Amino acid sequence: MTRFVLATVVASTLASAASASFTGYSVERVLTAGGNSRYSVYANFNASNLVFLNAFSFVNVSGTMNARHQDFFTADGLVGTWTAGTSVSAADRGEDSWVTASGLATSSGWGTALDPGFTAGGEVGDINNGAGWYDATPGTANAIGAGGTQGGFRMLIAQIVRSGDDSAQAVSNHSLQLSWKVAGTTTAIFGNGSFTIPAPGAMALLGLAGLTGRRRR
Repeated sequence: MTRFVLATVVASTLASAASASFTGYSVERVLTAGGNSRYSVYANFNASNLVFLNAFSFVNVSGTMNARHQDFFTADGLVGTWTAGTSVSAADRGEDSWVTASGLATSSGWGTALDPGFTAGGEVGDINNGAGWYDATPGTANAIGAGGTQGGFRMLIAQIVRSGDDSAQAVSNHSLQLSWKVAGTTTAIFGNGSFTIPAPGAMALLGLAGLTGRRRR
């Protein structure tokens, strides 16, 4: 009986992991109070009880992102940084480009670290090819919440701001891989997809969900 119960629990856990699928990226655009174009890039999923781990292997497929930065680094005459949190004031956060592994760029979401794929420690205008970011505070789970229409669950993973109303600017296409897990497990699940800036119709793009795999961490 004990063996049967254990087997049932293991089978249930594996089934949950198998059904926890990444359904693609989506992009939402708004004009900021400063008159700039802000794009929120979301990773979408079709299951609850998931934890985001990292994004990696960014590829600029075509075009140029033309990201705008308005953080403390630009005040010093530098290009700016993709790090969120303390690098930008609350007043300027909505006008700045940054990445996140928590869905936030506020004081409760500063646990995002940039991997070595970012040159100059992340002080670059656009995201470098091969760059990624990850959860720097794994003790605090970055839970993926309800939202969106592409599976019912999503997490904000990047904010990209372009100067002015960019509807006439050239389109840029990007691909990105990511990993997540089912809460309470140690098995990373992988997926990949793509997104476009500006999004078609200047509102949203349903990203292409790619191959999904799993490995034991």
